[in-house]
Amino acid sequence: MKKLILCAASALVISGTASANSTGAPVGSAGVPGEGTCTDCHGGTPNTGPGRIRVALVDAANYAPGGKVRLRVTLEDPAAARWGFNLTARTTSNVNNPAGTFTITDATNTRLNTGGGNIQYVTHTSAGTRRGTSGSSSWEVEWTGPQSGESVTFFVAGNAANNDGQSGSGDRIYTHSLDVDSGSVTAATTRILSQFVFGGGSPGFYTGIYLHNTGTSPAAVNVSFYNNDGTPLSVPSLGGATTLASVAAGGVVLIEAPNSGPLQQGWAKVELPDGVIGYGVFRQSVAGRADQEAVVPFAGSNSARSTLIFDDAGLTTAVAVANPTESAVTVSATAKSNSGTVLGTSSIDLPARGKAAFNLAGNISGVAGHRGSAEFSVSSGAASVLGLRFGGEAFTSIPAFESGPAAAGARVLSQFVFGGGSPGFYTAIYLHNTGTSSAAVTVSFFNNDGTPLNVPALGGTATTVNVAAGGVSLVEAPNTGALQQGWARIDLPSGVLGYGVFRQSVNGRADQEAVVPLAGSASARSTLIFDDAGLTTAVALANPTDSPVTVSIAAKSNSGAALGSSTVNLPARGKTAFNLRANIPAVAGQRGSADFTVSSGAVSVLGLRFGGEAFTSIPATER
Repeated sequence: MKKLILCAASALVISGTASANSTGAPVGSAGVPGEGTCTDCHGGTPNTGPGRIRVALVDAANYAPGGKVRLRVTLEDPAAARWGFNLTARTTSNVNNPAGTFTITDATNTRLNTGGGNIQYVTHTSAGTRRGTSGSSSWEVEWTGPQSGESVTFFVAGNAANNDGQSGSGDRIYTHSLDVDSGSVTAATTRILSQFVFGGGSPGFYTGIYLHNTGTSPAAVNVSFYNNDGTPLSVPSLGGATTLASVAAGGVVLIEAPNSGPLQQGWAKVELPDGVIGYGVFRQSVAGRADQEAVVPFAGSNSARSTLIFDDAGLTTAVAVANPTESAVTVSATAKSNSGTVLGTSSIDLPARGKAAFNLAGNISGVAGHRGSAEFSVSSGAASVLGLRFGGEAFTSIPAFESGPAAAGARVLSQFVFGGGSPGFYTAIYLHNTGTSSAAVTVSFFNNDGTPLNVPALGGTATTVNVAAGGVSLVEAPNTGALQQGWARIDLPSGVLGYGVFRQSVNGRADQEAVVPLAGSASARSTLIFDDAGLTTAVALANPTDSPVTVSIAAKSNSGAALGSSTVNLPARGKTAFNLRANIPAVAGQRGSADFTVSSGAVSVLGLRFGGEAFTSIPATER
């Protein structure tokens, strides 16, 4: 296997005697073995300060021979107020030889130097030192790899200066190197967690990001964090504003920002190589109350239009909108009622890499007391949207539907439960018609044994609802009568989308809610990321076909090692639900993944995560 090793170095001298370096570092100061570093001018010992420097590929996990990739250098130091860098590329076999070529894509902040042997260096301009900027700074450049596909080395180091006009004292030097595999090219897809929040104590938040590598070789995942104003967000537990996670083949990694220190909010960009999947988790802690959790699916990074179904009739809808692009955008928001009439509009201006979070009714006052839909769009660029639903002490995420009309087809809610009193359940299905004419949606209910399930509140074993153009309808099974469980099939016309909601009620405790995405009805394989280390994972499996199926289950640990396997037989239109550890005992105490497959037919999978009094859904990735 061929490797790409990245190295960069930075130098910045701001004193009167050496001020020329404020317009760029000299060649030969990039930290290459046998060459100099920033300490040649500034003195000191590299990597002894509280900061760091990193270089990473953007939206890629490696490079293709002769192909172009973007590189990002990020320099961080809590006391610095002026910045500089120097970047070079060499062959790994002989670091005296250049490798590939650089192309300047930001002439305002970066420029190119050429040394002996045609060795290129990318460094800062005077504007690129970003005088007065605190916390961190970053720069990007395009690099074209050598046609030979040979192993390459990029080295990184940096001077984080205190902007006092004096070299040496107060200026801290950092170095770094990064190995990146080459050979077979692996593309990366950028995904967005539009809210990333941690700290605060009580009330306070924890955010986790779960990553699972479905591939057969290790994968490197770059995660970058940004403040609401678009500047890098330093996450102390992760050592800065970026982190690189190595995920074993078949393994799972958890990136955590704990509830410690002051409350900090922003968003996260997750660069997923092919075969890597994941989601986020928010946990809210309030003294005297049980913790609340919400699993949050990643949003896309290039969507110009997203839609949320909201319910502000006795509930509160919050929205986070992130701008994942390098240019400012204006997001237009339009809210409609359940009948499809416009409730109001607004616009949100976001700086490059910026984010805004707000209660929807605070942004569009006509939303208060209504159930309906909200559309967020940009005329150019992109916006990544996340919804949260608050009711009493409970909160849960709301999926955002990105761009394009929804295709017609059967969807499945693999668990449909109602009644029981205390403990008891309520289940609802929200439906939104994005089309321009009314649409009829039929919902059918089945017992676990495959026979029709009677839902008294809906008058039988099936119901048909008419959803107005642009409107929203709600199908409800209340917590009345005896506890009943089964599953639901939703036959969606083109342009109609939706999700489910579970609400659990227990005397003496606040109600708990989980929004549940609808599963497909034709998937032969689905994967769940689970965490049974202090938590409990429950699974519901529905057979949406008219023939019996046998579901094979295989669980792996966070290292990708097999934990165990089992099979589950489902009758035609049948369903089962169980704790995963009861099915595969070795899951207990572990974090990992579970695959659910059928050799013929289909299986629809739903995961639920229980911790203390709280529960939330886990998205199943259909493959």
